[in-house]
Amino acid sequence: MTQPLFLIGPRGCGKTTVGMALADSLNRRFVDTDQWLQSQLNMTVAEIVEREEWAGFRARETAALEAVTAPSTVIATGGGIILTEFNRHFYAK
Repeated sequence: MTQPLFLIGPRGCGKTTVGMALADSLNRRFVDTDQWLQSQLNMTVAEIVEREEWAGFRARETAALEAVTAPSTVIATGGGIILTEFNRHFYAK
């Protein structure tokens, strides 16, 4: 099975911790969308929200989801990523 695996849940529930262990166990690549976004922008989530407000952050979060999704990847998402309708449909593809 090479489909990406998405970990979705509330903030602080362990998506990153479980995702890293799962990726290691399955010999897959691991990506955390919040960490990826922060490294791309060189800003924290709080700084992005302060600068672009929640709507701007959510748009960037969607772009991050699309950018990191690849076969054989375990992806830990931000806690609010399912608030965007596009993202909910994206998971079904």
